[in-house]
Amino acid sequence: MGLDRQVQAASSNPVILDGQALALWRGEDGPVRVWEDRCPHRGMRLSFGFVRGDTLRCIYHGWAYRTDGQCVEIPAHPDLAPPKTICANSYPAESRYGIVWTNLSGAGSAALPDFGADEGWEPVRSIYVDRPASVVREALHSFDFGDVSEVRMNGGSAALVRVRSGLEILFAVQPVSDGKTALHAVAKGQGVAGRRADLARRLERLRATIERA
Repeated sequence: MGLDRQVQAASSNPVILDGQALALWRGEDGPVRVWEDRCPHRGMRLSFGFVRGDTLRCIYHGWAYRTDGQCVEIPAHPDLAPPKTICANSYPAESRYGIVWTNLSGAGSAALPDFGADEGWEPVRSIYVDRPASVVREALHSFDFGDVSEVRMNGGSAALVRVRSGLEILFAVQPVSDGKTALHAVAKGQGVAGRRADLARRLERLRATIERA
């Protein structure tokens, strides 16, 4: 879905996953929420809205939704308790390895990969590639990230590249549409802070290589 650091406190951000428009937002309590990018009132994009405390307000008529999606305030009717049926459509979300993960299938918790300990991962960057996710996944197996010792896939959503120097690079693969894919990269290992600029440049070359093919 994106790098956790990209979702600032008190902000709402638009994201597209598998063609579905979503709003990522963070309240004062800290966790990132993933909602359908649509206000139940008039269909306005909630990613255009604004965060106050732990509520997300639609920019159109100011309807306020708390973190579980329930509408808690309708400014035009301040004395009205909003019906329980007025609720934003939400999806499970969790931050792991510095990346936000979700599950749109309605099958419960967020679809989390398991690549060991959550600590020590540093954000590198996100890129968008004008190619299908299947093409991007295949390219991760052959691109020059250095002296690669292993590439591990976790379903279709994540890939871990291990370099013999001890560096690990984790990619979250986000299908945006049939012909567009986002890659969100984090890394850990000795000296990772000094290698982030080089890794970011390699990601740019990765994008160029894929799009030229």
